[in-house]
Amino acid sequence: MRIAPVGRFAGAPEGFRPGDIDPGCRSLVVVACRFPLGTLQAASNVPYTLVRNRLVDRLDTLTCTLAAALETEGITAMPIPSAEPYEHWDAARRHGRGILSLKHAAVLAGLGVMGKNTLLINERYGNMLWLGAVLVGVDLEPDPLAAYEACLAKCTICLDACPQHALDGTTIDQRRCRERSISVTEGGGWVLSCNTCRKVCPQHAGLKRPHR
Repeated sequence: MRIAPVGRFAGAPEGFRPGDIDPGCRSLVVVACRFPLGTLQAASNVPYTLVRNRLVDRLDTLTCTLAAALETEGITAMPIPSAEPYEHWDAARRHGRGILSLKHAAVLAGLGVMGKNTLLINERYGNMLWLGAVLVGVDLEPDPLAAYEACLAKCTICLDACPQHALDGTTIDQRRCRERSISVTEGGGWVLSCNTCRKVCPQHAGLKRPHR
């Protein structure tokens, strides 16, 4: 868990800042749960999909429980969904946005840094974190921003490995990504069928050496 003051979000896109969701927000609490590394070793992506879905449930339960506990202390609190629904959807680009970017919130709370694969990278847990958040109506002691770098300057492993060429080192083309990353099975249900950018990252299990 890490905490960011609302003032750190001044540079976020208009309409997607904590204060746009709740004008009374003063702080943001960001929480995370870790994927088991074994999900990347499976020949099938079904275990990875299972874990993702359970982490969404776990984080949403956690943030709702935290918000309720804070409000018993007289503190206004609002949980943010850890995944869907996307209220903002660009059909032509197949580009979805949550009401708040949890990855950017995690960076601003000091939980990690953004990688070239557009995944949050934490010093200890690499890019194997799923995120949730709670908007809080009081000033909380903020955590410092992460002072390390995750991606080496010349590293392009994730960009080169992406089968859809959806990464440019800064952003992701969601239309290209979604064409391969989610598939519907004939037997029913869906699978997160591509996690290449997470898997090939040299730092996916945590930083292999100190970075300054």
